[in-house]
Amino acid sequence: MNRASWLALVVAVGAVSGCASRSEIVDVPLQATALNATHIARATLSPVGDQTSIKLTVGGVPHDMAVSNRLDTTIVAGSCQHPGKLAYTTPQANSVDYPSLAPRTQYWAQAPVALSQLAKGDHALVVRTSPADGSQPLFCGDIKEG
Repeated sequence: MNRASWLALVVAVGAVSGCASRSEIVDVPLQATALNATHIARATLSPVGDQTSIKLTVGGVPHDMAVSNRLDTTIVAGSCQHPGKLAYTTPQANSVDYPSLAPRTQYWAQAPVALSQLAKGDHALVVRTSPADGSQPLFCGDIKEG
């Protein structure tokens, strides 16, 4: 093994060992609302200390959004079928892709609550348009452990 290959292997192993194990990650399929019925999305939640990292992979948003690269995520008590009160808000989820160039776009946000707490209770993740677009719900998914 040459020096460059060895270094690449060491970096890869170090990166993987620093990540959350698969059992700590919660995958949340998101159902589109009537406003966004032709699109799909998925959220991956992972622990970051006493907070939760939210990675959204969004297959599309309404074409008439004023700010299509910004979405808001909130966590509500209850479920998508029976939503309760707002439990946690997150800073605006910002796109890491250019929507016009990518078939799907990824967004990142962070919730101020431990993933272990979210996964044990009744909570749902709601993805909305930005306030510039009326804060309309686009997707919802129930957060469940395992």
